[in-house]
Amino acid sequence: MTDYATDEYGNPAICHDCGGLCCALYLAHDENGEYIGEGWLPEYIDLWLERFVASGALRITQTVYAAGNAGVEPLHDPRLSHRPTPEGAAYRATLPGWIDTRKCQFCHPETGCLLPHEYRAPICGEYHCELWAVVSA
Repeated sequence: MTDYATDEYGNPAICHDCGGLCCALYLAHDENGEYIGEGWLPEYIDLWLERFVASGALRITQTVYAAGNAGVEPLHDPRLSHRPTPEGAAYRATLPGWIDTRKCQFCHPETGCLLPHEYRAPICGEYHCELWAVVSA
């Protein structure tokens, strides 16, 4: 069993209290709800998809967006969930209400990251927020 108080990947108690803000990868709207993803968000989504494919977490082809070697199905497809179009709205309407499309497609609101550590993008294992660093130091 992992000793979460000293886990090098994070501190679940802090992550749960914080809500996993570092996992909020796809912040496409400002505080007023205005879409701000024009011009940068599609490339940013592609960057994260490349990271997840490289880690083995995700399998993507022209027709497939599915679990990779980790066997964990993504909760949403950010290529669709962030479209400011009727197609995007229709896709979001099919998702369960508890899925936060602003967050990583592998971030569950209650348990955090669904991926085993070895399948996370390398940046996910390297980054620690200042809250975790203070408590875990």
